[in-house]
Amino acid sequence: MHESAMNQLLIGRACFIVRASALPNGYNQRPGMTLLLADREQLELEIDGRSVMAADAWLLAPEIRRRFTNPQPHYSITVEPGHPAYAQLLFWARQSDGAAHRLDVTWADRAQLAEVTTQRAFDAWLDDLLTGNQQKPVVASIRLDYLLALVEKSDIETTAEQVWRSFRLRYPSTQAHCSHWLQNSIGIPLRKLLLWQKLRRALEALSTAGGATEVAHASGFADSAHLSRICLRTFGLRPSQANDHKILQVNRFPDY
Repeated sequence: MHESAMNQLLIGRACFIVRASALPNGYNQRPGMTLLLADREQLELEIDGRSVMAADAWLLAPEIRRRFTNPQPHYSITVEPGHPAYAQLLFWARQSDGAAHRLDVTWADRAQLAEVTTQRAFDAWLDDLLTGNQQKPVVASIRLDYLLALVEKSDIETTAEQVWRSFRLRYPSTQAHCSHWLQNSIGIPLRKLLLWQKLRRALEALSTAGGATEVAHASGFADSAHLSRICLRTFGLRPSQANDHKILQVNRFPDY
């Protein structure tokens, strides 16, 4: 990735990748496990308001607030709970302090990532990274898979209470117990998963001719200001910047 390259957001199945040349360096939080990889110089971050030492690669747990001390070329890979590799990444992070973990990712692996153009190739790259770092597969949870399927099928008006109600018909328990189980399983509350579903829809619609208010309402946000706040918190960018191809180009990640 060269300095003049376009900043890109590639949205795939249960993952998204930011290929950044020089993005604004505001605080942001990602709704999943995030890998940050240096493109050239080591990445200098503030994590949860604390300055940390530079590193070539970081693994961040969900919802960790971070910002670059200065805009730097980098890759930001966020893997969502519905991705097969999510549980492995979460277990990997929890082996350290559970928040931010320095990694060793070879330059050859980074060069290979730069050539990835499809979902299939990305999944293979991520699997090789986990295997190379001796991260063993984690047994899938049928109960979690069922909940994530309910979230994926939800529409823009679906609430967390409605999802839990459907879930508890199959897996009887109290909502408090279910919420605790989910937080322990994926590190994200249900309402954040539903909110990310809305933001996904909005980002995919930003390339259309519709205005910010139209996109916000169609995606389930109260108004354009609500969408703007969530987008800024997640990516450090407002929707108007994500829709500006001079700043960030949003595309779907093809399967093959």
